[in-house]
Amino acid sequence: MAAWLLLLVALASAVGAFGRVTSEAVTIPGSDSQAARDTAGAFDDAASGRQPVVLYAPAGTAPLSSSGQRRAVEEAARAVEGVDHVVAVTTPYEPGGGGLGADGRTGRLTVELDVGGRDITPETTRAVTDAAAPAARAGIEVTAGGDLAAAADKGSTGHSEIIGLAAAFVVLALGFGSLVAAGVPLLTGAVGLGASLCLIGLAGHLMDMPSSGATIAAMIGLGVGIDYTLFCLTRFRELLAAGVGVEDAAARTTAGSGKAVVFAGSAVVAALAGLALGGLPLLHALALAPGIAVLVAMAATLTLLPAVLSLIGPRLTPGVRAGRTVRAARRARAERKAPDDEAPYEKTPGDEAPRTDAPHRTPDDEAPGANALPQAEDRGERREGPAPAGWGRIAAFVASRPWRCLLGGLVLTGVLAAPATQLTFGQLDAGDKAVGTASRTAYDRVADAFGPGANGPLQVVSTLPAPASGPDDTRITSVTAALRTTGGVASVGPPQLDASGTRVRWQVIPATAPADPDTVALVHRLRDETLPAATGGTGLVTHVGGATAAQADLNERLTERMPLVVGFVLAVAALLLLVAFRSPVVAVKAALMNLVSVAASYGVLTAVFQWGRGASLIGLEGPVPIPGYVPLLMFAVLFGLAMDYEVFLLSAVRAAYLRDGDNRGAVVSGLSGTGRIITSAALIMVSVFLGYLLSDDPVVKMFGIGLATAVALDATVVRGVLVPSTMVLLGRANWWLPGVLDRLLPRLAIEDDGHDGAVPPASPAGDAPLADARSTS
Repeated sequence: MAAWLLLLVALASAVGAFGRVTSEAVTIPGSDSQAARDTAGAFDDAASGRQPVVLYAPAGTAPLSSSGQRRAVEEAARAVEGVDHVVAVTTPYEPGGGGLGADGRTGRLTVELDVGGRDITPETTRAVTDAAAPAARAGIEVTAGGDLAAAADKGSTGHSEIIGLAAAFVVLALGFGSLVAAGVPLLTGAVGLGASLCLIGLAGHLMDMPSSGATIAAMIGLGVGIDYTLFCLTRFRELLAAGVGVEDAAARTTAGSGKAVVFAGSAVVAALAGLALGGLPLLHALALAPGIAVLVAMAATLTLLPAVLSLIGPRLTPGVRAGRTVRAARRARAERKAPDDEAPYEKTPGDEAPRTDAPHRTPDDEAPGANALPQAEDRGERREGPAPAGWGRIAAFVASRPWRCLLGGLVLTGVLAAPATQLTFGQLDAGDKAVGTASRTAYDRVADAFGPGANGPLQVVSTLPAPASGPDDTRITSVTAALRTTGGVASVGPPQLDASGTRVRWQVIPATAPADPDTVALVHRLRDETLPAATGGTGLVTHVGGATAAQADLNERLTERMPLVVGFVLAVAALLLLVAFRSPVVAVKAALMNLVSVAASYGVLTAVFQWGRGASLIGLEGPVPIPGYVPLLMFAVLFGLAMDYEVFLLSAVRAAYLRDGDNRGAVVSGLSGTGRIITSAALIMVSVFLGYLLSDDPVVKMFGIGLATAVALDATVVRGVLVPSTMVLLGRANWWLPGVLDRLLPRLAIEDDGHDGAVPPASPAGDAPLADARSTS
């Protein structure tokens, strides 16, 4: 515990000294927009580029074109020039400045700084706007735009984390019946979250880390951190209830459930690593951030949690005699050998009765060979037992009607997934920000005064084989004329030559907004038609860049690489499950079932954001485009998170099957024993994800809705209906293993703690609570 405290202090001190850095820059190696950006590096521009400060004279005040307002604006410009990091300021009245709108009430100061976008801080923005006080005193409204606005709009998501923690505490307190037990997962989750955010903030100094990266990492890190601790704490309390000492219980929990945590966490990290195949620095950053959070959550579960359990273990002991708990567990094992059969069920292959004399088996007891499976015998009439309750009843219902449950689950998820067939990748702009933010205010005022395309100018850059004689060089004038006559172009700025005369650039203002598909069409038209025709035979090499062009290239690259990333993640998930459970059928089926929940979440994402269904309920004004990296990152994350529940459920089913040889009974037993804890864990994660809907960032809202939908469906419809029904229908084929694989695959016992038969691997069948009884708080 002391080591974790020192680590937090060290990380917090480093962040305090160096700051947390984010950047929205997009680098796309090998793209046309990146080539334009690299070529433009020959021009003597400031590190920040030209950042706008929007000036607006509201009704009732003199227009900016009046002499008095002009004096105020020029005085403000001189004051802004004195701000740290500012190297130049251009007024709307100067050539090359931001200019005035048609009504004379809107104008732009152009500010250049000696720091790049990720180094512009909220304090820098505040200093610039404060220095413009002479304009404000004249009644002019001053609003930062561009990177200055992005820095000012950086908000804390602390309220979302608090909501998530509060919801998790309620679920845990109700499940454990103990405030102390409920606080343990929150402690480890909060410690892991703090360490993760510090590390991610420091990583921003080494790479372009988007602001949404830290938020996504917080969502995932907090969710898995609490879930991992929940699984381990449940096991620890079971051991205590069985009479195991506190220190031994902590050690055995780490040895058993800790291995499952490592397996599940490694699956998340491996899935995120697949994003590296996208070949984009943005994907690398968005994969690194949640990867750090998951690794830190794993480390906290394996090191901090055992120390906490050893320290406060006596207060976590369930408040009943251990003997009573053990007797309940024995009764549950007996009941699992005779599953309830009150309702008629559809006979399926492999639905054999268990051997009544079969000894307890562990995964390591399994004999080699494809046929080394317990052989069931017909025992005739089933014994009657007490009627199951809760998840036990659900498990018996699903097992007795597998076809109906399978078809019903597929229909439900199919309806939710249907909108995903119309999912298209788009790009967000400042017009999608929340009303009242600096970015949105500046965007709206510029669009009203100068046209929507003024918020997303394109940059056309050419390299000449020989120096130009000047802007009137015929090679340049032909390009200028072609650009001005291209459909969809509102205006074209004068050509600018670099010092060598071999590079020239034009600023092209589209007639449509940056996020409008027509603007993307204009980018392609310039590249494919206008510029090739204008430069043919001249030797000019021309590229189209700018933020809008870069986003278009990004979405195209993501579309191109998505099959590769999806295939890698599917293969990794199937391989990990094959190694864990030594069953090709189980591995392939689990990977396909994960696709069901992902597809349904894509459908909900499309309906809410792309179509705008219910958008107002989550703080949006209407439909917003879905950036291409959102579905791709969601895919990797969801496949990793689904492994938690898959491992927990299949471990219980496999253990029951190896013990009794009854496939149907094993499915009922596994689902009965794990259903409550899986749904509790999912409820916590869903609460955490939905808490982020309070963010103003549409991307964060997308991840909140998408991840919450997928986790909720995965823990209920997929794990509670589709997986058990298919396993019942497949029968003993679930556990088929070719001889070659039997010899090659290692023999793992995911939740084995090295002590055979001390306590059951999961809670007793039926709707068992997270712990067998309540403890005092």
